[in-house]
Amino acid sequence: MVKSFYSLAIFCCAFFCVCNAQPVNTNISNSVTFDGEPYIAINPTNAQNMVAAWMGLRFASGTFKISIITRASFDGGNTWNTAVTLPHHSATFGSADVSLAFDKGGLLYISYIDYNQTGGTGGDYIARSFDGGLTWDTPTEVTDISEVPSKAPLDRPWLVVDNSNTANAGALYITSKPAPWIAPPNRNYYKVSTDSGHTWSPIANVDGGTHLVGNVIAAPMAAPATIINGNFCAVYPSYVSSQNVYPAFYLATSKDKGQTFSYTTVIASVPAAIDTNLKGGYHLAGDPVDSNKMVMLAADAALGDPDIMALHSNDGGQTWSARVRVNDDSVGNGKAQDMVWSAYNEQGKLAVTWRDRRNSGTNGFWNAGYDFYYAISSDNGQTFSANKLLSSQFIAFDSLIAQKGNDFMSCAYQADTLYTVWGDTRSGKMNIYFAKTIVSIDSTVGVVQLEGDEPQWRVYPNPVVSVLNVDVTNLTAGKEASVFDANGKRISIASISSPHFQISTTSWARGTYFIRIGNEIKRVVKQ
Repeated sequence: MVKSFYSLAIFCCAFFCVCNAQPVNTNISNSVTFDGEPYIAINPTNAQNMVAAWMGLRFASGTFKISIITRASFDGGNTWNTAVTLPHHSATFGSADVSLAFDKGGLLYISYIDYNQTGGTGGDYIARSFDGGLTWDTPTEVTDISEVPSKAPLDRPWLVVDNSNTANAGALYITSKPAPWIAPPNRNYYKVSTDSGHTWSPIANVDGGTHLVGNVIAAPMAAPATIINGNFCAVYPSYVSSQNVYPAFYLATSKDKGQTFSYTTVIASVPAAIDTNLKGGYHLAGDPVDSNKMVMLAADAALGDPDIMALHSNDGGQTWSARVRVNDDSVGNGKAQDMVWSAYNEQGKLAVTWRDRRNSGTNGFWNAGYDFYYAISSDNGQTFSANKLLSSQFIAFDSLIAQKGNDFMSCAYQADTLYTVWGDTRSGKMNIYFAKTIVSIDSTVGVVQLEGDEPQWRVYPNPVVSVLNVDVTNLTAGKEASVFDANGKRISIASISSPHFQISTTSWARGTYFIRIGNEIKRVVKQ
């Protein structure tokens, strides 16, 4: 009966979307705190198996800290398993910057930072899943924070895996850069593993020779990709006047698992200034069927305001096109686009996704609401389709998006279906949303049930003035209810002895509080 109900609900939702072309989004994180920077990957041996991961603010070891959360689906994103939280390597550590990659045999890798900024300890770690993201083995360290003295080479540990049929098949690559608080001069870094991430090469620089980063760039991220001919590539920024009179982006290419690199120029120009609150990340992707084709995407204000621009190569990165504008709103209208990502499908079609403010009545960043959009290219980024909405509603501006932890979204493209995840603030908090889009008819299918998300207890009224009511089920009876303030300090604790009880809030100052029972946390606002 349950399966029949789910099947009927999925069918009805899909039918409604086909007829009305109204996007359907699903909140797959459902947190009352903060979730950001998700990543999604599809199993090449089972297109119905996909895994999403993100940074989530969770309660652990007596306080709130960022952890890495994962969820897996085995029916093409229609339902998802109970969320899994990866362990910290120390009670004082917090996590950040997750990425995922399947190898061609279906082995799944996850990489992330786990460290203590104050103590200067920790590193980048990698774990493996042999069951499609249901469980993870014990993480192993990739890079220690002390490996490059004074540079903390941990930030943005992007992971890619070689799925070619060459001698380089199975090689893992992780690029990174110095932590955000490290002043320039800085360089970028990479490591290579040939044994499923258990051991790694010594840390080395992506930039080199006459293609150095230079002394003025604080965060020279190297955006990596693996190419179907077995090459490892990375794009990064540079400014050294003796190398090029203009600031540039270079492509580093290695044919021998990172032992040596060759370099080409992707673009060199005077950059137009954009608001630093915008998420101006860049992304590199390679066509999975044609090793000559690749694309780089970035937010660029060359036409008067920040647009999503694509540069493509049809000769393996030796030469690159001029900028191609992806978003199709009016040129120079003051509406900013950012937070770009991209993915090719197995036929070589390219999907690009981004955050877009074209529907806002406010220009620039502050106070500008936003949506999420996508576009498709069938000619490797030379032209793009009409832009289509991913988000199911316009999202009002929230200052949360100015904070760190929501710099990137992610997408995966399989056959005619685009799978997208992002963080937005439509609920008043940052949560992770998922969209499954049938590209050819621009329709989306909604998730019916998130396993483990059935409510076990509720609190009301919220906001609260003086008395908070708590109703629990039999599953929560006998546990403890803890109250924490906005700083994560526990201010009270009580045993649950009945299905309904009350908490006096008269002594609470106005603000945000968290109620924790078991592993579930709810946010409460005191008026």
